[in-house]
Amino acid sequence: MDKIYFISGVNGVGKTSIILFLKTLLPSNQFEVHDFDERGVPAMADSNWRISETKYWVDLSVELFSKGKCIIVCGFVKVADFQEMLSDDSLGIITIFLDATPEIIRQRLVARYTKDGYFDESQMVAGKPINVFIDGNIWILGQMKESFAKLNSPIVDTSKLTPAEVARKVANIIQN
Repeated sequence: MDKIYFISGVNGVGKTSIILFLKTLLPSNQFEVHDFDERGVPAMADSNWRISETKYWVDLSVELFSKGKCIIVCGFVKVADFQEMLSDDSLGIITIFLDATPEIIRQRLVARYTKDGYFDESQMVAGKPINVFIDGNIWILGQMKESFAKLNSPIVDTSKLTPAEVARKVANIIQN
């Protein structure tokens, strides 16, 4: 039972969209579901911030273990951000990777950043022009998928699934 689940993937893959569904699918007396970013994201967040937040979640999981609960954290986390922690079997870290085609990621991110039917290419996200941000997510998608595959992480393709369907698949992985 002493496990912490990190559900990762690039922006637009559906990590945040499944949180509420997971909360309804998994018994609250056994699981706590969190958004990796719920404590806030600083401007220009980098790998040092992700490593620090990952440690925060791992520390919280140890507290929850004593209450008989597992923690599920959904957010953009790279394997390199917690490589050291993965080698510590006592932490019980399980990773699940959410995947989608590059075309779907682009469609979802363009839709997310469209206002009043207009896509403003001059807007900035995470300190970058929106097109650079979207291209960066698509570029890193394959690298992240490969690194999670090397961990034998389950990979869920969200391309043709609703958030509820993705959550059901993730819940099944967690419960089995």
